[in-house]
Amino acid sequence: MSSAPPADEAARQKGPPPSRDRRSPLREALMIGLLALTLNLVGNGRVSLWDRDEPRYAGATREMRASGDWVHPTFNAEPRYHKPILIYWLMLAGTALGGDGPFGARLVSAVMGTATVILAWGWTRRVLGARAGRLAGLVLATMPLMVAESKLCTTDATLAFFYVGCQLALWELWTRPSRGAAAAFWALLGLAVLTKSPAAPVLLVASVGVAWLCGGPSPFVYARRLHWRWGLPLFLAIVVPWNVAILIRSGGAYFDVAVGYHIVQRATQGLEEHGGFPGYYVVLGMATLLPWSALLPAALASAWSRRRETAAAGFLIGWAIGPLILLELVRTKLIHYYLPAVPALAVLVAWLLVRVLESPIALTSDRLVRLAGRVIGGVAATMAIGLAAAAVAVLPAPMRAPALTVAAIAAAGAVYLLRESAARRPRNALYGVVACTAAMEVVVAGWGLPAAEPYRASSLVGRRLAALEVTTGAAPALCTFKPPGAVYALGHPAPILKSRKDFLEHLARCGRFLMPLTPHELKLLQDDPAFDVQVHETVEGLSIEKVRNEILHLSVVRPAPESAPEVARPDSDELAR
Repeated sequence: MSSAPPADEAARQKGPPPSRDRRSPLREALMIGLLALTLNLVGNGRVSLWDRDEPRYAGATREMRASGDWVHPTFNAEPRYHKPILIYWLMLAGTALGGDGPFGARLVSAVMGTATVILAWGWTRRVLGARAGRLAGLVLATMPLMVAESKLCTTDATLAFFYVGCQLALWELWTRPSRGAAAAFWALLGLAVLTKSPAAPVLLVASVGVAWLCGGPSPFVYARRLHWRWGLPLFLAIVVPWNVAILIRSGGAYFDVAVGYHIVQRATQGLEEHGGFPGYYVVLGMATLLPWSALLPAALASAWSRRRETAAAGFLIGWAIGPLILLELVRTKLIHYYLPAVPALAVLVAWLLVRVLESPIALTSDRLVRLAGRVIGGVAATMAIGLAAAAVAVLPAPMRAPALTVAAIAAAGAVYLLRESAARRPRNALYGVVACTAAMEVVVAGWGLPAAEPYRASSLVGRRLAALEVTTGAAPALCTFKPPGAVYALGHPAPILKSRKDFLEHLARCGRFLMPLTPHELKLLQDDPAFDVQVHETVEGLSIEKVRNEILHLSVVRPAPESAPEVARPDSDELAR
């Protein structure tokens, strides 16, 4: 295959001519951006952080602000070497604008997720046409996985933005030489590495390789047009300074954790119970991208059939499938690892939908399209029945109304979709799916999740510990119940006592402390004559990590009168197991 398309084929391979559309691009961008930002922000300030990652990022940001140390992140007064520094710097800005709480901590992800939608909309509009751009923006803005990750204060939405920017810069470089596109690529790649280490470069290599095999842009073009002589130094200028600083500050410990554990071991082992089965990303992707994932088989098949007509088809297939193949080979599997490829899926779905809207006969002649419509309707109906049953039989009273509302929206959407599809009005069916999906996401995030707050153990325990610390004067400590969300909700670091020795030494130093105890732990301490235990409050809630209800007794522990902890009975060793 040649390294670049012949001159007389270049225009044809860049993509189909944009369709004529009288709508203002600026107005359209504002409307799609407003939709995405609304979905990404709604409910964020009313839902506490989700264990385990969110409280760690937000807590590290809080401790960085308190200490004034912008180089060495910590969480719960311990070094946090899981990810590079950029996300904490960005979250410092987010909390400065949105406040030191869940809303401010999540603000960066919400903005970056919205910006990713706008990038996908703009590229698709220019390359595949105005209608395709509009649909790509609507599809991506309402994809549940994209919305969820844009509502979490983690690295993934930010990484996705930088990664999409790199992909679009590569497309520009394939179509024509551009120093600006080359500079944008190297700068965005540096920011991506400073966000999540080598994730972006590795995924880009996989994407470019598969795209080339599918008739997309040739990687040989990039070898000439990326301006390596000054581009690579630009990349290094972004990445190296902090890495050198943390290497010195941590004595090399950062690279032991960030590289040895979070890169090498995650690639070769299923860590933290995050292993997965073959096809993990296909199965989880189909579930977390509904309703749009029902159209993915037809969208991929349609793009494959066009791969000889335009390089955009191969480019999008590579962007979608390359990371999928690579991530399936990695032992540790989490669905958000695939987020950088999700915009490509949205564009592929939009491209298919344009064909359906411009030729309604495709709705009945394409078996995959017909099947997708039935799947979407069936899933919506099943969701409606399941949520209604859960609201009646399982959910607590405050959560029933939002569950029934979502069920009603899903049922109405299923009926409307099937009716409009049968009448061969695909445009009405499509915008009905967009409206129902967005409405359900608003209800879940703005009403359903806030209604569940009183039942979430970690944040509830953290808030109650903070209140009891004031009234009892005893500083909190944690033992077996130690979710990061409890530390964040507490508002300051709390020692985690990992062994009986830690327990006794901390008690000797402090004289007393406040601790959440399970019923088993409470009985052990009450039965031990070396300790005096006073229960101040009992909390019951759902542990997200363990997916079960837990009862915690918030108790002050002190040495028993005329007794020392060192003489405690051996069976109380179970406390720290």
